[in-house]
Amino acid sequence: MCISSCCTISSTEQHEQEFILQQSFEQIYLAKYGLNYPHTKHSLDRCIKHNDQQCLVVYQQVIEGRNKIESMSDNNTLETTLNIIERTCTSNNEHIANFVCYGGIMSLFFYDSAEEDEKILSRIREFPERIRKLIFNSEFYWFYNRPDKSIWINYISALEIDWEDKRQKQFILELFEKSITDIDGEPWVLRQ
Repeated sequence: MCISSCCTISSTEQHEQEFILQQSFEQIYLAKYGLNYPHTKHSLDRCIKHNDQQCLVVYQQVIEGRNKIESMSDNNTLETTLNIIERTCTSNNEHIANFVCYGGIMSLFFYDSAEEDEKILSRIREFPERIRKLIFNSEFYWFYNRPDKSIWINYISALEIDWEDKRQKQFILELFEKSITDIDGEPWVLRQ
């Protein structure tokens, strides 16, 4: 009797975690694709100076999403994130396939330990080519903060996907060679 009760609690907690993560992914998605989002520190300073509410509201949504993800300390959070990415990036629902999928991919930035990085790479290797194509034909900030960049560089060097442009593979390899400090003041990755 306790076993099924424990499973129900665990299942409920899992659904709640997925719901919170998906909401957070939708929020941080705006940092890359939001029209009114201040994409540089200079833009953010200008929004604050001029009290630009459209800009500030979007910025606060992104920060709220980031903070929720960072505050989730459950060891299962990365696994849940990877499951959400796999499920939503192949969705026929355009909102889910964009906001939740891309926000989920962006959230990999927060998982930068060697152990987490190993899990990310292992799972990406298992993803359908369609998802790997989405991941590596875009620039994401998590490329910059990998603990062992050589693992990613070796993986991408051998990666055979439908690259959007013949120079894209080299561009992505160069991103993995850079450090997170090379980012020019992106407000959503800056710590307050």
